[in-house]
Amino acid sequence: MENEIKRYRVRPKRYLCLSPEEAVSTGITIGEETVEELLLIKGLLFGSLLYASIREIDEYELMKIPVEERKERLFDSRKEAARYISENNTDGTLVLYGVKEIKSISRENIGTFESTGTSQVLNELKKFEKTG
Repeated sequence: MENEIKRYRVRPKRYLCLSPEEAVSTGITIGEETVEELLLIKGLLFGSLLYASIREIDEYELMKIPVEERKERLFDSRKEAARYISENNTDGTLVLYGVKEIKSISRENIGTFESTGTSQVLNELKKFEKTG
């Protein structure tokens, strides 16, 4: 279906990511936290499990924006999501989606994700290990 997209999150966090690896790399997580895959449908507004604000721009362009600044978030109610979109949709790219399905992803199935910033930090930390 054309209006279906997938996003990922580490529960209980509310912001959405493009891949499970990106979700795990967004901050400190503990092993017990669940990584979830969410199937979102544009226009599915009634009977949704949750609701989301999704930025409708090219995925390559979206990847350039830090996760916390994308304004892709998850909400318990349609009303909350609609309010958030109306208050934060300065460029007109945020759209309301409904969550059709949520699946847990096993941590063993998640690879490593290294954005430029993350790999730079890891390389700097490795330098300290060698000199210490």
